[in-house]
Amino acid sequence: MTQPTDLAEHSARLEALDARARLAWAVDRWGDSLLMTSSFGPGSGALLHLWHTVAPSLPVHFIDTGFLFAETLAYRDRLVDQLGLSLVVLSPELPREDFLRKHGLTVYQDDNDRCCAHNKVAPMQRALVGKNAWVSGLRRDQSQTRADTPIVLETLDGPVKVHPLADWSRRDIYRYQESHHIDEHPLFAQGYVSVGCEPCTRPVSLDETDERAGRWAGQAKTECGLHTFLEKKGT
Repeated sequence: MTQPTDLAEHSARLEALDARARLAWAVDRWGDSLLMTSSFGPGSGALLHLWHTVAPSLPVHFIDTGFLFAETLAYRDRLVDQLGLSLVVLSPELPREDFLRKHGLTVYQDDNDRCCAHNKVAPMQRALVGKNAWVSGLRRDQSQTRADTPIVLETLDGPVKVHPLADWSRRDIYRYQESHHIDEHPLFAQGYVSVGCEPCTRPVSLDETDERAGRWAGQAKTECGLHTFLEKKGT
């Protein structure tokens, strides 16, 4: 059988494999130069469990923006303990109070791109230095902006992005977590289908089909920038 010659061919081949095999392929290919991130939001437990089974010696990176729900931090600690994860916490250069003092108490409303760039994107950029690939839990069914997410994405100015759960649905996540007895984020039961920073997240109503409809609601913004600051190869 002819082996794939580039990452686009690998991505196409990986479509036929399950998520664990996709993750194992990435770990085998990049090893210590593979970085795994998690928001520890609703549904995060599935990929975290897979990561622990495939790469138990490699850490999970988590960005603590300073604006997260207390429930998210508690959920993070619970899953780290439940799954036996090694955790690396990434933080912005300016702590919350200093950032608000410099840019205004409502900067997350007045200039949300600046807020995300400092508190999310910049810590991620620093963590990716020296890394060749990056694993995250993006799924195609999360929103229209993510509908064409490939399993493997080659970028022009950074590491390869790997999305083992790209073709999973929310129901797939639920079934996996239920079958492996993985706790769900405590805010999920209150309608928070996707959880980011507290000032910019609200529950999703029953008539909203977009999983991320509660993020920056009423604004044109749909992505924090974490998954858009790297330019896709071929664009």
